[in-house]
Amino acid sequence: MAWGKKDSLGADEKLDTILSKDTSFQGEMEAVGGIRIDGCFKGSIKTTGDVIVGESAHVEAQVSGRNVLIAGEIRGQVEASGKLELTLTGKLFGNLRAAKMYVEEGAVFQGECKTFAAAPDSEVRGEDQESA
Repeated sequence: MAWGKKDSLGADEKLDTILSKDTSFQGEMEAVGGIRIDGCFKGSIKTTGDVIVGESAHVEAQVSGRNVLIAGEIRGQVEASGKLELTLTGKLFGNLRAAKMYVEEGAVFQGECKTFAAAPDSEVRGEDQESA
């Protein structure tokens, strides 16, 4: 099963930062662990962990993380050193750079997409490790 199908992170990863549904925040967010946004965020998000943008989220930001799951809306640049998943309810209006990309039928993407080869020492969690 794909990483985003369960709307969760890898088994050994925890969410260190959560912005809940009825919360808004503006500014720069930097973290080492996982981040989940369910509210409104404007600014920039940078983490070495995973980023989950929930269905109720509205994000206007530059987003950079290992794996990025978009079930809500992002307006801005997105970079995933691992994989990006755009779900059925996900909307991305902006440019994307990722090692791997999954787009479900019904998702909205307007922008440019550039893919690159992932570094061997930065394996992506999810399907790749489940079959190993």
